[in-house]
Amino acid sequence: MQSDFEDLLRAAEDHYLQNTDINGFKQQVDALQDRLALYEVLRDQELEIFQAVADQLQKETFPNPQADLDKVLTHWISMLRYSAMAMLRNQPEILEHQLGWLADVVGDDAFSALNQKLSEQLQQALDSVLTEDQMTLIQSFLQQADT
Repeated sequence: MQSDFEDLLRAAEDHYLQNTDINGFKQQVDALQDRLALYEVLRDQELEIFQAVADQLQKETFPNPQADLDKVLTHWISMLRYSAMAMLRNQPEILEHQLGWLADVVGDDAFSALNQKLSEQLQQALDSVLTEDQMTLIQSFLQQADT
């Protein structure tokens, strides 16, 4: 995101942008506005989203102790936040870098069923809060985080 804007702004330093450049710039600004609106929804609705997920998980039976559930839930909150920031910046490589350390923590086989169920519940909670267009914007980042 940032480099696209910077490239256009640098080009405009020594000459006016051509119509095609201006149209590209407008498209980037519009896309940024959409991503920012989604980011704000995720930020503002985070508690409600994860409360719904936690409530559903409480109904399930897992061999893991409550501390494991809390740990995995906390990690998924981090993953959603990281995904939201990568989506806002439109830079999936940032998400990959940020989640590198987390893979070792939640990649344990003891957490696999819990992670799978949490991922499914998070998807359902997001589907109920976000529009279809917003889900499209965040979906690839969530899939990247899920793997």
